Amino acid sequence: MIRSVIVEMRPCLQVCNVFIITDEYLKQDEYVRINIKTSVVEVTWQSGSCEIVQVINLHDYKLRPLSLSALRVLKKSISFRIQTEPVVSVVGSFASEVLPIKLSSEIIESATVKLLAPCIRTDRPCQLACKCCGKVVSKHDTLFTRVLPLPSSASWDISDWFCHQHTGSSSMQHSVLAPKETDCLYGMCYILVSASVMNVRNKQVVRCNRCLAWLGTCVNLTALKLWNCTMSYEGNNNSTALEDFICTVKQAFHKSCVMNCRLLLETKLEEHSQYLLLWVMDKSLDLLVSADEDISHMEVNAGKVVLECKLRVKRTMKLLYMYRKDCDSMVKTWQDDFNVECIEVAKPMFTEGLAYLLRGTEFIPGPYKLTDSFFVTYLGL
Repeated sequence: MIRSVIVEMRPCLQVCNVFIITDEYLKQDEYVRINIKTSVVEVTWQSGSCEIVQVINLHDYKLRPLSLSALRVLKKSISFRIQTEPVVSVVGSFASEVLPIKLSSEIIESATVKLLAPCIRTDRPCQLACKCCGKVVSKHDTLFTRVLPLPSSASWDISDWFCHQHTGSSSMQHSVLAPKETDCLYGMCYILVSASVMNVRNKQVVRCNRCLAWLGTCVNLTALKLWNCTMSYEGNNNSTALEDFICTVKQAFHKSCVMNCRLLLETKLEEHSQYLLLWVMDKSLDLLVSADEDISHMEVNAGKVVLECKLRVKRTMKLLYMYRKDCDSMVKTWQDDFNVECIEVAKPMFTEGLAYLLRGTEFIPGPYKLTDSFFVTYLGL
């Protein structure tokens, strides 16, 4: 009966929220009984003479048996809240709290740089190829003598590099940045190369001549932005689009010093852009998650079946997200807000990232999926 179980553990509040998604609709002649024990939640499904008991085991947490509240039983979901107790009376109580040890910012930064640095060597020429079909899209073998990171790992704004304008124009333009043929500048999940290196171009979008795959965008007349998830360097496949999406979102939220963290992701197409609005609810949330393979079957006797759900601990982020197909009033409001970080992402990153967020929403019961026109999801399931 149970397809998935998610338990949100909130030790500071000493409560946990339980979300259960079922495979089938509850019939009128069925009823559900929930029994809370010290470290076990038993969900009993009774249909006529058949009884199915599904045991959800929370080994490392202590529950208060008589504390069940906010119970909602719908056609394909069950949700409720249980109060918890610390395993040790002092640890995690209102008198004291134990905080987990987190990695220092230097260790996180070094791991991120190692992950995002492109697989390009400076001691031999390399070819840039389409990751989809393998066609070489660079004009010739290019020896990149300088492979350097851009000033910001998430995004770069040239107006922050100088104290005054150099071109005499009313606003700073990206034309200030003009990499040479031997320069390869890399940022968050992309590289910036000279336009003379490539032999593919289509207005504002760079596409493969063979399979028409989306490779990147044109920054200006002299520079192209190519994404790691769409390109192959020296025959080495880089990270996937989904890995780049998750890394980009995590890095942006972890580096934010604002409690109300918001992120605006944009992907550029031929004629317009699409946007994804992300709003963090909880940066560090421990989830107990089960899947179909975590449910073991054990038949006790005729007419009664016992199923045990084993839960795995995952450190996730709880997010609100909204998809906008064009630059409407809400997108402009977020763009004008200095507390919102705006990041451009690749088209595959945007597409696969949105599908990933939608899959996370499926684990949440209907009444809790939508909050003020934003969908709720988990990053890291």
